[in-house]
Amino acid sequence: MKIYIILLALFFSACSNDNLNETTDEQSQEFNISGHIKNAKGSINVQEIAQSGLILIDSSIILDDGSFELTGLVTKKTFCTIRLSGVDIPLLLDTATKIVIEIDTKNPDSYSINGGIENSELKILHAIMVEANNEAIAMQSKYEKIFGDNIPIGIQQDKFIPERDSLANKFNNKMKETALGFNSIVPYFISSFFLELADYNYCKAVDAKLFSQFSSSKYAIELHTRVIEMSRSAIGAFAPEIKLHDPFGKEIALSSLRGKIVLVDFWASWCAPCRKENPNVVKLYQKYKDKGFDVFGVSLDKNRENWIKAINDDKLLWNHVSDLMEWNSPLVKTYNFESIPHTVLIDREGKIIALNIRGNELESKLAEVFLK
Repeated sequence: MKIYIILLALFFSACSNDNLNETTDEQSQEFNISGHIKNAKGSINVQEIAQSGLILIDSSIILDDGSFELTGLVTKKTFCTIRLSGVDIPLLLDTATKIVIEIDTKNPDSYSINGGIENSELKILHAIMVEANNEAIAMQSKYEKIFGDNIPIGIQQDKFIPERDSLANKFNNKMKETALGFNSIVPYFISSFFLELADYNYCKAVDAKLFSQFSSSKYAIELHTRVIEMSRSAIGAFAPEIKLHDPFGKEIALSSLRGKIVLVDFWASWCAPCRKENPNVVKLYQKYKDKGFDVFGVSLDKNRENWIKAINDDKLLWNHVSDLMEWNSPLVKTYNFESIPHTVLIDREGKIIALNIRGNELESKLAEVFLK
């Protein structure tokens, strides 16, 4: 079975259910994109990147000489992608800048773009994406040369997944550090469309640095609101109360575990990465339960039978609760996460001391906590 090693959310992928589409009474104005495409026929288009997905703005036939022109209406600076067969290039549209782009489909990552400092900055970020993908491909090839398409579960857990996660963290950090050096709207591109997981520290830094400058932007408004919401479940905050029913209908509150070190584990029976992580959580639970460690499993299941079966199959001997609403659970917004497994480690007073840690990182953190 092929193991997917997507390290970073692609810039044209939506990451949440919120819709950033802006309603405004401002008058739309026309933008202009032109340029030349080598080694390509057919059409090219420009699409707005929105949380609801990609929204087509304009398309154009590539002429025999490779030239094209795209036009359309926008009201404010808008993150988009140029798309043609096998090629996606991020750019920022506005009505004050004429954009000229040159692309060779045989080497699309070496495209050139003129028009606005933001588009030069987006090209820098695009280069980091390319570097990350190349390293990911090389890593996968290394394992496939040894194991083919069927990497053993033990190798996945002990070597492949830790190496993949380390690589992802390296490039996520490089992307964020680079973007935070820009004094433009581009850092909002990372927070809205790129990071696979919400990153409170990054979002807070962008908001603090740029909100006053871009307070009328839909991206800045959305992030500002999100930072306020994220602060309620950030490290140092008291974990929001969770009070739901277990598989037998008994209501259990997270606060009932006060006095223990608790791992709040958001998971689901249908979530393969969650199920792969469960043996590690079981191991750590057995190691530290007599020292005051507990796990509070919160399932995003919809089917009660599947939920119970997974608990029994994986031998998860701790408290489990669910509202059986999957991603419609209010807790998704309360705890500000976009994928599972998602973990929240809280101290004996109920304060959050770590977020989204698992595997070796969780093991190290618990060792540190119980040495104190």
